[in-house]
Amino acid sequence: MVAAAPADTIVLRCELGWAEVREVMAASRLLTLMRRSWLAAGVFFVALLAESIVLLRYVSARPAAYGAHGGLLLDELTAGVGLCLLLVCWSALRVWRLSPGRQARQALANGMWPRGTYEYKLRHDGVAWRAPDGSAVFLPWSALAGACETERLFLLMDQEGRTVRGFIPKTGRSEPQPGAGLGGLIRERIRSGIS
Repeated sequence: MVAAAPADTIVLRCELGWAEVREVMAASRLLTLMRRSWLAAGVFFVALLAESIVLLRYVSARPAAYGAHGGLLLDELTAGVGLCLLLVCWSALRVWRLSPGRQARQALANGMWPRGTYEYKLRHDGVAWRAPDGSAVFLPWSALAGACETERLFLLMDQEGRTVRGFIPKTGRSEPQPGAGLGGLIRERIRSGIS
């Protein structure tokens, strides 16, 4: 919902929920990097598991070829298969835990992301927002390189264009459609802050 303010200031009030927090988490480069790392490790562990299974089947098909050490070798290969399976499961669990949706639920449940009404003021010199817990942040337009539009938010990117410094919701809960020209206004103010 948009409230009245000075001529050059736009005030937005909205309640941020799981979907909005998820979009912010999805834009986190650190979370993305960590998920990709665990995913790559999982692929490696799957390949190792497949190779261990092949070796186990090969040794168990010819136990006589290994003499007195055949039983010990089978035990070690079985333990190796079990360990690889455990590592595959651990990697899958880490990828799931680092997913944006899971991180958003955790942030809301732990109170790291306060529930309630947030107030955003788009001023001529920057954007200010106040959280339901009373904490406030001001971010000058000159500190931003651009805005990345998602389904529900405008993500404010830093000078390198890699890190989300803040965000502005497109609408309040009571508004079905985004305010006309809000994205253009944000981009224009960022451009004027850079120049």
